[in-house]
Amino acid sequence: MKTGEIHNIMAVKKSDPKKQLRSLEATGFYSDVVKENCLYAALIRSPASSGKIKSISAPDLPEGYFLYTSRDIPESKTLNANKTIIKIFGYGNVSYSGEPVGIILGPDEEQVYKLLDTVNITFDVENLESALNNVINKQTDDASNFKEFVEQINEMPSLDAVIDKSHVEDNADVIVASREIKYGLYEKLELAQADTKLFESADFTSTDTWKEKLLTPKWQETEGAFAYTEGDKIHVFTPTRWISFTQKSVALALGISEEDVYIHKTKTAGIYPSGLARTTQLAVQIAIASWLTKKPVKLVLSQFEQENYMVPGVLTEITYRTALDKDGHLIALKILIDIDIGCSNPFAQEITDRIAIASTSYYKPENLYISAKAHSSKNPPTSISMQIIESQAFFAIENEIQKISNQSKIFPDELRLLNAKTEIEKTKTKSKTKTKDFPFSIPTGDIQSVIQTALKQSDFNRKYASFHMEAIDRAEKDSKPFFALPLRGIGVATAYIPSGYYGQSGFSNDTKVEITLSADEKLVIHSIKPSEVIQDIWKNSASEILQISKQNIQIDSDYAYNQIPEQPENSYSSISIMNELVKKCCSDIQKKRFHQPLPITAKRGGALTQKSKWDKDKFSGTPFYTTSFITTVVEVELDTYTYNEKIKGIWVTVDCGELFDEAAAIRTIRLEIQQELTMLVKGKTISCDAINISFIKSENRSGQVGGLIHNSLPAAFSSALSLALTTQLTEIPCTEDLLFQLIRDRTKEKVEVKNPEETGASE
Repeated sequence: MKTGEIHNIMAVKKSDPKKQLRSLEATGFYSDVVKENCLYAALIRSPASSGKIKSISAPDLPEGYFLYTSRDIPESKTLNANKTIIKIFGYGNVSYSGEPVGIILGPDEEQVYKLLDTVNITFDVENLESALNNVINKQTDDASNFKEFVEQINEMPSLDAVIDKSHVEDNADVIVASREIKYGLYEKLELAQADTKLFESADFTSTDTWKEKLLTPKWQETEGAFAYTEGDKIHVFTPTRWISFTQKSVALALGISEEDVYIHKTKTAGIYPSGLARTTQLAVQIAIASWLTKKPVKLVLSQFEQENYMVPGVLTEITYRTALDKDGHLIALKILIDIDIGCSNPFAQEITDRIAIASTSYYKPENLYISAKAHSSKNPPTSISMQIIESQAFFAIENEIQKISNQSKIFPDELRLLNAKTEIEKTKTKSKTKTKDFPFSIPTGDIQSVIQTALKQSDFNRKYASFHMEAIDRAEKDSKPFFALPLRGIGVATAYIPSGYYGQSGFSNDTKVEITLSADEKLVIHSIKPSEVIQDIWKNSASEILQISKQNIQIDSDYAYNQIPEQPENSYSSISIMNELVKKCCSDIQKKRFHQPLPITAKRGGALTQKSKWDKDKFSGTPFYTTSFITTVVEVELDTYTYNEKIKGIWVTVDCGELFDEAAAIRTIRLEIQQELTMLVKGKTISCDAINISFIKSENRSGQVGGLIHNSLPAAFSSALSLALTTQLTEIPCTEDLLFQLIRDRTKEKVEVKNPEETGASE
């Protein structure tokens, strides 16, 4: 055979569409992939949070072991995610303590970690004084932190490494995204003037700062990746949810065609994904190691790395100043939101906007001021968890509402329902003067039915009144925290979870589906394969319209490498959006199937860009396509001897629009409750005696169920625990030490107030 003929055959094979298809279906776990002669990798991390790296080396590296840094990357040394530059391996100035600056790998995993300890990182420029202050400022008087303090000091670069003190580090704390919202008097007056007028005249006021941090359960598979090369192609196994970005990033780093990059999507073991860009960064790091060694390479992050560098979401503190009148109307909400994105986050503006919107939940105060700011820091980079962006805001607002309810002695359900209405609805249009609409209109369904159903099933009002009176009596008559009977409390929280955000700007959110009916009446739905529950919903819809058996319907998730959807998987998807598109495609096919020969293909798409509903410039209107609404009630019991929490019952009521499969929805909620119970208290799982789940019948658009529990259960739990403790719990997860401290502080305050009276009486 002639050389030219060989080249022609190879060209045909390379361009064969069937050979270039990529499956977007998640199969197996990356850590289970096995190949002969596999090398095991560990990331080399910066021991300091600032400075300029001069060199990275490992003396006496044995044969068969390798060390690579940014200098060894064949082509692009950075990722570009949503206009944010991310270093694949750190170089130049260090961004944060623990930044990956290289990778070491070899055939023996244990030996790799031993060699990791011998790696020398020399700093050319280092502000040692600043780094030392950074370590010292993190310490407390607690002796238990002494060991960690010593370890951090030992990990800092030596004085010998500091050869130039002239370097002035760039300010790491920079505002990268912000959003300010004014409504009512805050639009007309200066901030201080509006505060004075609103809060001095209020019957009840409250000020508190709330913080929710998501823990990563230790039992889940940590992040990582596996890669191997095959000639001029590379295969990467990773739990990514952004395949197109990962494929493009690997190709750019290696300097090869995207056609030669195969991204094999694996299952995500975690409850909530650790992040989009960070998962891609790990995949690219392993791809580089495999490409340079031409061997299979696997990296599994340690539990320490997972907990410290891959935490989902962003660290957020939300401060509320609340004013309430005697009738229970929210006169004002002043909300200050501080978001720490770490050294970088490609989605900072969207996160800021979404948290700002959720910070009022569905409540409509008469006057509103929101200042949300996201800033960078010397903490590890953060990413976005699409499913739980708003969770921290719901934790804050629901606890704040519960706190002001306790102060005003207005039942929680009454207070919530009263402030779910607009000012125009409250006043029944007493004045004909046109009033500006509230900034946000949230499609939450039947709020009243959802709240009242949950409260009725849990007997909330009776228990709440009883526990509340008992707590007040205990606080007034007995300041001692230790007694035989367990402390009891009950809390309620409401929340929504959105589908289809109109205000996104990071990437296209067009939703598309293609359906083909073949000559043998087999139906193929071409789309990224969703959960088993959603697949069943699609098949039921198609079967009903086309009158074919569900057994003849399959979902095809294979795409040509250059046709993979650009947006992250499930970034803005909605059950109802996709199901409507499936129905429309099937209807189109049904109209044609008896008038033209098979096969017939129908394509439909829907873009979430309805300017008539959401005004991006004014940041007002209806921001979401649809939402699901939840009310969660939690009853807790706290053992006063051991400080062990026990949940006596959880009652959940949901309005998720048209419900396609109630049994599947119940399974999802039960699973999320069990997962959530592992994250409420640090270091342990709380038990629960009874879980009750119910749904409100609704004809509204279908919304998602996943994530509802995380948006509501932490706030309900903390409210219940606050009632039991008769003092406010302001952060989650909590610890036994924190609970003891809260009771001790309350007791101390009680004694300090009581003693002056006793002194006066004795005189």
